[in-house]
Amino acid sequence: MDEAVKRRGLRRRRPNFDDSSSSWLITYSDAITLLLAFFVMILSVSDIDQGKVEALQEGLSTVMTDRQQTTPFTDIKKALDDYIEQNGLQDQLSVVLDQRGVKVEFANVALYDSGSADLKAGAVPLLEKVSAIIRDTSHETHMIEVEGHTDDIPIANEQFPSNWELSAARATHVVKYLMSQGVAKERLKASGFADSRPKEMDPAQTIEQQRAANRRVVVQVRRY
Repeated sequence: MDEAVKRRGLRRRRPNFDDSSSSWLITYSDAITLLLAFFVMILSVSDIDQGKVEALQEGLSTVMTDRQQTTPFTDIKKALDDYIEQNGLQDQLSVVLDQRGVKVEFANVALYDSGSADLKAGAVPLLEKVSAIIRDTSHETHMIEVEGHTDDIPIANEQFPSNWELSAARATHVVKYLMSQGVAKERLKASGFADSRPKEMDPAQTIEQQRAANRRVVVQVRRY
């Protein structure tokens, strides 16, 4: 008797898988359908957003291009290029735009005699014009860095023990001239590099031509 009851109890507790065998498939199918709908929605939104992003990028590119075309740096370059062209100064002065601003390069012969840091009399009109363009066109938040560079021929005299002193003195004299023309001293910086930063040269140039090109003063108008 007891054994028969135990057997009937075990049979009652045995789960009936047959009744629920299809219910989990329905749930699984619903979940897959929902996931599919979700991903379709995400892809659709992504397509819309991508179009908006592309339009925004195009608009920003146009705005940035317009701004780049009308920056003080481009105005400085245009004014100086016109001045150089009108006065035939291509061998004395050059102007280059870069990512940070504009670089104005004076050939040393335009400003100084060999071994000297005193401005030549003929350099004053040139510096006066360049100073006026930089002063009137650049923004008050722009830094003006003046660099003096020499060739690799050593100099040693009482006034200039080395090319470091000579290059620094030349840069300093240009800075002082800019100050005399109304450029705020807070915006100015003078540096002498001697022959430590030579230019990249054409191998076809003679040694003397390369040395002459390295004797220069560079005025860089930069953002702070």
